[in-house]
This record gives sequence, structure tokens and C-alpha cells, in this order.
Amino acid sequence: MKNKFRILTTLIIVAGAGAAVYLVTEPTIKQWKANKQANEEATREQQYEENLLRINAANIASDPSGDRLMMMAIARLEQTESIAAKLLHEAHLGGMRIVGNGKYLQQGSGDRRQLWWLLETQHDGVRASLLQCMKDGHLWIDRVAASGRTIERIDLWELRRHQKQQSPKVPASGANSIPLSNQLTTSIGGLPKLLESLRANFEFSKPGVFRAPENLNLGDQPVIGLIGRWRTESVVNVLVDFSDVEDDDLTGELLTQRLHKRLESAPLPEWMPMNVMILLGQDDLFPYLIEYRARDDSLASIEVEQASLFQLSNEPLARLTMQGVEFNREISTVDFIYEAPREPDWDDGTTGYERRLERAEAIRVAQREAGRLASSPGDAPH
Repeated sequence: MKNKFRILTTLIIVAGAGAAVYLVTEPTIKQWKANKQANEEATREQQYEENLLRINAANIASDPSGDRLMMMAIARLEQTESIAAKLLHEAHLGGMRIVGNGKYLQQGSGDRRQLWWLLETQHDGVRASLLQCMKDGHLWIDRVAASGRTIERIDLWELRRHQKQQSPKVPASGANSIPLSNQLTTSIGGLPKLLESLRANFEFSKPGVFRAPENLNLGDQPVIGLIGRWRTESVVNVLVDFSDVEDDDLTGELLTQRLHKRLESAPLPEWMPMNVMILLGQDDLFPYLIEYRARDDSLASIEVEQASLFQLSNEPLARLTMQGVEFNREISTVDFIYEAPREPDWDDGTTGYERRLERAEAIRVAQREAGRLASSPGDAPH
């Protein structure tokens, strides 16, 4: 009985001592928690500011002349009757260097546009390729990777019918009489699409001087360089996932909140380009080289002066070089023939593409609302 009493007394004493210690240290614990929370908030805010500085890239001065040159280059691509070029591409990601080659053929315009864009590479014995083939109102996308082969077909006529400005009175049987607009056609694939996408997502500098090294094989063709930095409204499409949100629920406030949360939570991803350099022919405005610079690239540092950015990266995130370019020569129709194999079965990607177009429009509407919120009095939502 005495032993039990001693144990009970000891437990009471220990508990009392613990309570006394807690009473003494409670203010310290609360202060520690407050300091920890403050440090976490400071760290998040620091991460947010750092990411924002990288995205805004104050060392790159955007200029209307750069945007005009991009528009002129896109128009020139549209007006050129045919283009044939050899492709070289290089990428650095996750410590790997991947190189490859390919071919680019483009002929005609509008609903007569034909396209053959093939990129091939091999790494550690594994072959990979990406083919875009546009002909007879369809775009075929054939991908081969280590995980297997996938084939997708997009019906350009169906996309045309899906356009909101399309009159509902036109019967489905008369779809072939509806001409495809240049805007729709080039929004699907090819170099015009690539340049349109770059212009939509980046704002460009004044043209700068670039002395092309001999290994680019540009011959006597003089080139001018443009450096692009992210448009603020485009970053949200790259960094934020809205798959859990319906189109009608996408608001400017939600976009702003989620972008802020993403920017304060972690560094920018290594696969996201910080800036892009485009080399255009001085005379023909053809994009002979497109280079993306990664987060850790010295040419992506905001400390580098703009004039020093007009050089090739030693380890580009991705680089596409066009060589042996020929304009306005007749390309045989045979060169654009694509026959889908029996296996694997191809998937109809038309509906999915239509859905992506609708989604992109919903996000654009929300972005405009976010812009109005940012220009209104009061603090931005967090």
C-alpha cells in the first residue's frame, strides 16, 4: 500500500512539475510558435518575390518594335507558298542532353495548307519522335516515346463548325463548302502556330545584333535577335492547375489567389523557360533559331544585361535550328502522305481540342477580370 502511495505521489509530483514547467514556459512556447509562423510567412513572401522577379525579368525591356517584328514574321510565313527545311534540335533537362534532327515542309495556305513536321531523337538506345501532318482537312499527331506510340487525329472541318461565329443554319452536309480561316488553320500546327504562341505568351525586346557562329550553317544570311520575357497574364496558364474548376467558376479573383499561392510555395519549375531568344532573317524574317533558357541558365539571370543575352546558351532548355531553308519551290504531294498504322488505333482528338479552346477562352475572360481587379483600388486578394 505504501509503495502504491509513493507511486501515486510521484505521479502527482511529476504531473505538477510538468504543469508548473508548462505555466513557466507557455509564453516562450507561444512566442516560438509565433516566430515560426512569422518565419514561414517571411519565407513564403521571399519565395513569392523571388519568383516574381524571375518572371518579370526587369533586365529585358519589352518594346513595340519586337512585337511588330513577330507579327510581320508570322504574316510572312502565312504568305510564303512553300517552305522546306532541315531541323536540328537540342534539349537539356534533368542532367540529360538530348539531340536530334528532323524535317519541316509547309505548302499552301488556309484550307489548302499541307504540313509535315517531323522531329526525331534517340537517347540511350530509345528512339522518340513527334510528327505533325496536316492534309485534306485533318491534322495527324503521331508520338513515339519510351512508353509507347500514340496517334491522334483532329478534324479541322469540325473545328471550323465549332467556331462560335459559325452560323447554325449551315447544315453538316455542307461543311466542305465552308473555307477554313488562316487563323484557325495556323492555330493548329506548324511554324506559324509556334510563332503565334510565342507572341501570345512573351513580350519581346527591340531587335539586337547577333553574330551567328559558323556551326549554325546560316551561310551569308544576316540575322537579328529578339529576346522574349513572359507576359504576366500567361504565367498562370503554365503554373496553375484549374482542372478542379468549372469554366463558369473561373474568376479573376480565383486566378490571382491561386497564382499567388503557387508563387509563394516553391521555386519555378526547371522545365519552365525564363526567357526565349528568336533569330529572324534580316531580309526574309524567317525564324532560323528558337532557343529557350531554363531557370538555372546563366542567360536566364536577371543580373545579365540585355545586350549580353544575344548569344547561344551552352545548355539550352530547348533549341530548334532550321537549316538549308528553301522557299517557294514545288513540293510533291507525296511528301505529305501519312497513313496511320493498324496498331495502335488512332484517337479522335477533335472534341478534346475544342474543349481546350473553350477552356483557354474561359481563362482569358478571367484574366481580363483579374487585370481589372489589379487596377482597382485596394489590395489584391491573397
